[in-house]
Amino acid sequence: MTEKEILAETYNVAENLDFDTVSNLIKNDIDVLIDKIDSNKSLVSALVTSLVKKIYEPKQDIRLHRTDFENGYSARVLDTQVTSPFFKDNFPKYANKESSFLTLATRERIKWTKDEGDNLKIRDKKLKACFLNIFEQVEALNANPKDYLNYIFAKLIALSKIEKALFESTNLQTENLETLNIHLIIKMLQEHFDTKQSSRLPVVAIYAIYEILLPKFERYKNKKLVILQVHTSSDKHGFGDIEIYTTDNQPFEIVEIKHNIPIDKYLIFDIAKKTQNIKIDRYYILTTFANGFASAESEKEVTEYILELKKTQGIDIIANGIITTLKYYLRFIDNYQEFIDVYTQNLIKDAKNSTEIKNFHLEKWTEILKKYSYFCDK
Repeated sequence: MTEKEILAETYNVAENLDFDTVSNLIKNDIDVLIDKIDSNKSLVSALVTSLVKKIYEPKQDIRLHRTDFENGYSARVLDTQVTSPFFKDNFPKYANKESSFLTLATRERIKWTKDEGDNLKIRDKKLKACFLNIFEQVEALNANPKDYLNYIFAKLIALSKIEKALFESTNLQTENLETLNIHLIIKMLQEHFDTKQSSRLPVVAIYAIYEILLPKFERYKNKKLVILQVHTSSDKHGFGDIEIYTTDNQPFEIVEIKHNIPIDKYLIFDIAKKTQNIKIDRYYILTTFANGFASAESEKEVTEYILELKKTQGIDIIANGIITTLKYYLRFIDNYQEFIDVYTQNLIKDAKNSTEIKNFHLEKWTEILKKYSYFCDK
C-alpha cells in the first residue's frame, strides 16, 4: 500500500475500533497527546507521519526524521505531501496549514530517542515523555505501529463527533432569542469576551460586522474581505487580523485587535514601520483593554503621533476600544439577529478549522444564548 492508502485504511478501521481492546500501554501515552492536541497538534501530526512511515517501510528507524541524520528520511516531505492533506480532509480542526515540521519542537536537528529527545523544545515534560515513549516502544520494543495509529484516529474521530454535536447545539440556540438591541448584544459579547483564552473572539465579532456591512457601503465597493487567517499559523502573513483588499489585490483597510493590551505609541510605531512602503487607506487598531489607553497622557501621545503619520505617510490610523467600535458599527445593522447568526456561524467555522476557538468558547456562547432566550426561565 502507499502511504495515502495506509491512512485511508486506518481511518476505516478506527471508525469501528473498540477502545476496550486497546492496551493501556498505548492508551497512556496517546491519551495525553490527544488531551493536549489544541496546543500541540503538530506533535500528533508528526507522530502520525512517523507511524505511517514505519508501516510503509518497517526497516526505517522513524526516530531519524531528517535526511541529514545517517540512515534518516525526510519526515517533513512526507508530512507535507501526505499527512497534512489527509488531516485537512478528515480532521481540519487539527490540521497544520503546511506541515507540522515548521514548529521548533519538530523541526530541530534532534533525534527522537530517549536520550537526545530530552532536548526537544516541548515545555510540557509529560507530553514530551509520552511522545518519546511511543518511538521507544515501536523501535526498541517492536510494538506494532498500526495499533498506535488505529487508536490515534479512533480518538480523533470520537473528538470530531463530540464537536459536531456541540456545533449543532450552538447553531440551534440562536433561534430562540428574545428581542435584541445594541445594549443587549454588547452585554452578550462582553460576557463572551470574558472567557479565558478569548483573544480570537473579538476578531470574529468584528469580522462578522464587516461581512454584513461590506456590501452596503459605497466605501467598500469593488473591495473584498480576506478570509480570516489562523493566528497560530507558523507561516502567517499579512498586515493585521482583518484585511480588506482592492480587486487588484492591494491592501485597502486593515484591522488589528489587541487583547487586554493598552494602545500606546509603540504599537502605532509598529504599524507605521510595517506599512511604510505600502499604500493603505485606513488602519484600525482596537483593543479589549477597558479604557483603550493606559492613561490620558498616553492617549494624547498616540493622538499626536497618529496625526504626524497622517501628514508624513498618508495613512489614516484609528485607535479605539473594541466595545466602542462594536457599538458604533452595530448602529448600521438593520437586523440584529443577522449579527448574532453570522457571529455564531463564524465561531463554528473557526472551531471546525482551527484550535483557536475552543469547545468551551462554544459552550459559553451557547450558555449566553440560552440565558437571553425567551424559553429560558427568568
